Amino acid sequence: MDKSTHRNIGLVRAPMAVFRSAMPRRHLVVLLWGALLAWAAGILWVSSMTRQELPEAAFLFSDKFNHFVAFSLGGWLAASARRLSRPLGNVSRQLLLAIILVAAFGAIDEAFQTFTPGRTGGDLYDWIADFLGAIAGALSTLLTHARLERFVTRP
Repeated sequence: MDKSTHRNIGLVRAPMAVFRSAMPRRHLVVLLWGALLAWAAGILWVSSMTRQELPEAAFLFSDKFNHFVAFSLGGWLAASARRLSRPLGNVSRQLLLAIILVAAFGAIDEAFQTFTPGRTGGDLYDWIADFLGAIAGALSTLLTHARLERFVTRP
């Protein structure tokens, strides 16, 4: 452990290993795919709520903005999981497949909402916001992928 202290408050620094920890690629890939599945389950859970059951936070911003942000997260998770799963794969292809996966899920989600009482679902504009969010999220991995790679142990 680094015994040096912070010059102003005298705290002992944590060992570098705490902040620069790494894990096998496979573990990070499983974590990302698991997070994507949890994200999808969360989307379906919210879609199954009636209008009265939705939390008030759902109405703080525009419905389309909410769709865009939620599906941006899905796009990032899907693209990150794909890119780490196949590190030597074609990046454009990985991004395109992630976008297709998340956009298709958005269409399924819109269809699913039609079975929820008090919800209309099937809104083309909601799906367009989902699709644009998936694109934004997948493209954001171009900025974040190198940082994710730092969490992978080197053989």
